[in-house]
Amino acid sequence: MTEKPFDPVAAWQDMVQKWEHEINTWSNKMTESEQFSAVMGQATKVSLVAQRAFAEQMEGLLRSMNLPSKAQVDALAERLDAIEDSIDRLRLAIEAQNAGTSGSSTATPANTPAPRRTRKPPQEKA
Repeated sequence: MTEKPFDPVAAWQDMVQKWEHEINTWSNKMTESEQFSAVMGQATKVSLVAQRAFAEQMEGLLRSMNLPSKAQVDALAERLDAIEDSIDRLRLAIEAQNAGTSGSSTATPANTPAPRRTRKPPQEKA
């Protein structure tokens, strides 16, 4: 008489597997119908119309408070990126030009002062 002891973990796994199977069966039956597709299409259209109306209302509200809209902030960010890229290209061109005229690429800039030599050599004892 070898009875298996009760295993709560195995019972839980079995219950979860059965539950997942039932949910999958039910959702497959529901989603394969034409009515479900029509309802989901309508819900998508309503959602898009609501989002568009909200965006228009928000833009009007921001305009009345003299604040920029998301589109205006995005456009400004793009312009700033372009300006930063132009500045980087100019900096690189100037550095390349300075390196070419100074004779070596590791030369220090002319406006950098040399360090002061304040330390004196030790005096010899006679």
